[in-house]
Amino acid sequence: MKTMSHLTQRTLVVAFALGALTAANCVGQDVPKGVNYKKATAETNAMAKIALERALTDTDTLKSFLGQAISCGPILWNDLKADHESLSQDSTPVTMMLSVPEPIQVEGRGFRTQEQRDKFWKLVLDKYPGLRTGIVRPARANEIQFYWATIPFDIEEPFFAIETPTDIFIANLRFEKDTATLFWLDRMDDLRKLKK
Repeated sequence: MKTMSHLTQRTLVVAFALGALTAANCVGQDVPKGVNYKKATAETNAMAKIALERALTDTDTLKSFLGQAISCGPILWNDLKADHESLSQDSTPVTMMLSVPEPIQVEGRGFRTQEQRDKFWKLVLDKYPGLRTGIVRPARANEIQFYWATIPFDIEEPFFAIETPTDIFIANLRFEKDTATLFWLDRMDDLRKLKK
């Protein structure tokens, strides 16, 4: 009888722990006030996270992951200054007006052709090798706020932060027909540094 009681106690402890973990996973991200943020299902986010992690670690990125237009945010585009000329061919300037707190005009870039998207992705991974072993996680409030400050549209998940030993990147993906594609990539930093 004593063994049965011990087994019952153990079962209750395990059930409680699983319930607590499930509840913790269901708690939403801390979305800052005033940010329009549309959540995706847990299944969609999980599949998109796997696709992003695979794209970061595989030497041959799946063409499907880079299969749609990609926007490079203003900090990352500023980081790639030395390669602007080669990346600018067949790409589209993305002009943004930021208030940080004074209004400034900054530029990002949009890559529409497969060749440009492939070249951009390779260049980013070469410049920031830490991305290959970075930790993909849900974005925190300050990372959501950073992205919100640079875009004129609602944030829609899948949306992740990629944490490396030296930097944090934000990645917004699109997820359609069970396929994740990269939509936006930027590196976190103080946007005021873009003021000339």
